[in-house]
Amino acid sequence: MKRLFLSMMVLLQGVAVCLGQNIPVLHNEEVESRNEYRDGNNYQKDLLLYVDMLKATHPYYADTKHCAQLDKQTRKLYKECGGIDNDMDFKVCLAKLAASLGDGHTSVPFWMTFNKVFPVRFAFNNNSAIVDVSPEDNKEILGKEIKRINGKSVKQILQMARPLVSADNNAQFENTVKEYLMFADFWPLLGISNEVMHLDFTDGSSADITAVDKQNLKISQRQQNSSGRITSKRNTLFDYAIYEEESICYLQFNQFADRLTLPQYTQLARFDEFTRDMMAEIKAKGIKTLVVDLQYNSGGNSQLGDVLLSWLYPHQETRQYDVDVRVSELLCTFYPYYRKFTVGGKPLKIGQIYDYMGFDHSKDYQTDYSAPQDPAKHIFNYDGEQIFGGNVVFIQSKDSFSSTILLLTIARDNGIGIIVGEPSGGKPCHYGDVLYAQLPNTNTLATVSHKYFRRPNMALENKECIVPDVSIELNHPERDLVWEWIVENYGKRRE
Repeated sequence: MKRLFLSMMVLLQGVAVCLGQNIPVLHNEEVESRNEYRDGNNYQKDLLLYVDMLKATHPYYADTKHCAQLDKQTRKLYKECGGIDNDMDFKVCLAKLAASLGDGHTSVPFWMTFNKVFPVRFAFNNNSAIVDVSPEDNKEILGKEIKRINGKSVKQILQMARPLVSADNNAQFENTVKEYLMFADFWPLLGISNEVMHLDFTDGSSADITAVDKQNLKISQRQQNSSGRITSKRNTLFDYAIYEEESICYLQFNQFADRLTLPQYTQLARFDEFTRDMMAEIKAKGIKTLVVDLQYNSGGNSQLGDVLLSWLYPHQETRQYDVDVRVSELLCTFYPYYRKFTVGGKPLKIGQIYDYMGFDHSKDYQTDYSAPQDPAKHIFNYDGEQIFGGNVVFIQSKDSFSSTILLLTIARDNGIGIIVGEPSGGKPCHYGDVLYAQLPNTNTLATVSHKYFRRPNMALENKECIVPDVSIELNHPERDLVWEWIVENYGKRRE
């Protein structure tokens, strides 16, 4: 199944990694010494600790005005938590607070204990929806346009769900909420019964869907015509193919991960070696266009994107992101070396925001581009004569988020190639680099960003997404529209 539960799985993978690193349990002596903490119930106590974590860690709350607004909101939530009598209602309360930041990396994964799922999923597009996953025994509803779900319009459902879902922008929200709506236990949180999902379609037909246990999920997905479809997802981290008649190299880049970022998987290739070999074949065969397909990419280590870009534009001339780092006790718990970092010879102050390149350990660092690179690290291309001089086309989808956004934004702001496909699922300027913590009284897991990524062209800071240079439907069931467009506009048959 293509991308089913993708948003959930990405977060769960991160949680699994951190579980192996022992997620810290939040405590704060100052908070726990207050009367409101000592006198509160477990939910009120953990609310106060959670709010303190946000105020101390998230870059947004380095602003005293934002903290004052949060304090006012906390007083109201404290009273609400006094009437809460179950963990789920409490987690939802915190999830709404996290979602209000408009940061897809800061969240409270309340859905992790959900077990019952509706074997149906919708593809959303600006308050309209079609069925792209159905029960195995009800395939006839695939592709049908939704009129109402349990008596509510698609627009109403999305409006009710929006406060619960952490997302950078609307594209990411639509891409994430489709996973949430598969969970039967999510619907009561919207005030809607979950006994059955009743679907009314625009063609006048209807269907009733019953929830099943996750382990008993049997589904069908709207099928694409795979005949001649170059851009169908491949079961690999990265892969390329040369189409000599069209003079096109097609690279499908599905995850920013390789043998160096995942050393426990020794069978994996190194992305720098893979890219070097690909570029050598492109040069040897005189290929004129490189297509970088990122539509399925789930993120990872952004350095792999920098490796690729070093073959497309002089690395030493590339305008990069600036990164603001909020220093906190939670950050130093995960990364103790921050306690040794200095600015102007002075230790970092807890609660302050710093430009990462302003740290003494990095601001005077000058890369010697003529010196041999450390083979234990990713090898970049520093040879200007090896830069690819042909056309570059990036394919972007609503799944484009996190490290994928970094690569695409650097390309856009440095004038590297063009971007086609869908609006991105993440903001070019965004919060990120997740820290995890557990609240002590309810064992609630929470994630929080501690960095703000500032794009090279800050004149475009407030852009909600990367708008493609050419908008092309990526999931058409019958035709590979994006590949057709690329061949029509860049394909060059040899004589």
